[in-house]
Amino acid sequence: MHLSFSTGKLLKYFNKNKDNLLSGILIFSSAFIALLPGIFHLINGFSSAEFSIYTVDEFISLSIFSLVMMLPSVILFCTAYLVWESHSFGWKIAIGTAIVALILSVASFSTAYSTLPIFALSGLSAVLEILKNKRNSRHHRDSPSTFENVIKIGLRLSAVVCVGVLVAMMVFVVVMASPFLSVDLITHMTLDSNQIQRICYGLPATGSIGGVLSNVIGSVLIVAFCELIAVPIGLGAAIYLSEYAGQNRVTSTIRFFIETLAGAPSVIIGIIGFAMFTLTLGWGYSLYSGGISLAIMALPWNIRVAEEALKQVPRGYREGSFALGATQWQTARLVTLYAAMPSIITGVLLGIGVALGETLVLQMNYTGAWLTGLPQNFMSVFNINQQLPSLTVFILTEPGGVLINQGHLLEGGNNVHALFLSYSLALAAGTVLIALYLILCIGALLLRNYLNKRMKGN
Repeated sequence: MHLSFSTGKLLKYFNKNKDNLLSGILIFSSAFIALLPGIFHLINGFSSAEFSIYTVDEFISLSIFSLVMMLPSVILFCTAYLVWESHSFGWKIAIGTAIVALILSVASFSTAYSTLPIFALSGLSAVLEILKNKRNSRHHRDSPSTFENVIKIGLRLSAVVCVGVLVAMMVFVVVMASPFLSVDLITHMTLDSNQIQRICYGLPATGSIGGVLSNVIGSVLIVAFCELIAVPIGLGAAIYLSEYAGQNRVTSTIRFFIETLAGAPSVIIGIIGFAMFTLTLGWGYSLYSGGISLAIMALPWNIRVAEEALKQVPRGYREGSFALGATQWQTARLVTLYAAMPSIITGVLLGIGVALGETLVLQMNYTGAWLTGLPQNFMSVFNINQQLPSLTVFILTEPGGVLINQGHLLEGGNNVHALFLSYSLALAAGTVLIALYLILCIGALLLRNYLNKRMKGN
């Protein structure tokens, strides 16, 4: 019964749109032709004698390039739907598609086998639709629901692409890092260079490869020190701009410079920190030089997000506080700031993300070159001129550090995949960095949800 009902609805739909059947089939055929090059490229790549599944970078690049080649077919499928529904936007896109296909066939004869049929089919479909509309004596009005459906398809496709890119990146990083992923990676302070070199030269490890825990601790220390500076200053500036300062030219100028600072290249901030703190003040590579330089980068994010969060607090909260006799500072501190705290946590999280993923500023002011391990006396991390390791600088410098100055090939080893595996070590540290940031995100989200429930009385 259900099958006959669905078939009946389908026949009714085709009967309703039978005038556009030929035009829709023509565009649909061109969409199928546009899909073929990507499919053939994917099949030929997998069947190639040179292709091997363990070469993950080839697999990823082949799949992504094939999907990119298939994207024009998605546009043509949407165009076919618009033509089928008699929407004028459909034949306009069909004309544009025909023109682009003609230009591509003239520019590159190697693609003419697919572009010329698309040109002919799309152009013919557009001509049929134009002639049909001219023969139609009554004014034809486009169905808004049809265009809305196409927009909805495009928006869903955008969301799928965003999620797909994130998932593909995560899979790529984890698979590439798999030769070095282990519990030891996050439980041992330093790496064993001898074992790392054995793995890079295709030999089995004879012991533990060590870990990057010291680099993780160094990154957490610098981010904590950075936020210890940036959060109070950022909140203070945000409270002043939203609660005390008037809307005038001075505050507009302040906001302009804050936004400009947010977009400043990290290398510029790194050089300024190196010249001012590391050299002029004589702090050297230390927690102070790196933390203050990094706080300059995170500060604009904290200010702008906190200011917008404070502005979103209903005015009734402030008026109620003033009616109870509270001062402006008491209102800002105990009412407005508390109500905006969930959104402010998001701003702080953005600042943490900027600080945690920064490399150049830390390489110029914090870690220096080829540094591994923490000082034996942990309190020495707070000394001036005490260099400390960081995860991002390790990721940047380690691929070259693994294979540098080897002098000779390890007995029984080979250097075919040595450089490839040295980058796998960097991606293993990158996996730890991503996991660290995800842990911070989950903690911040749990805190934000707790504050939201508490404010709602749940």
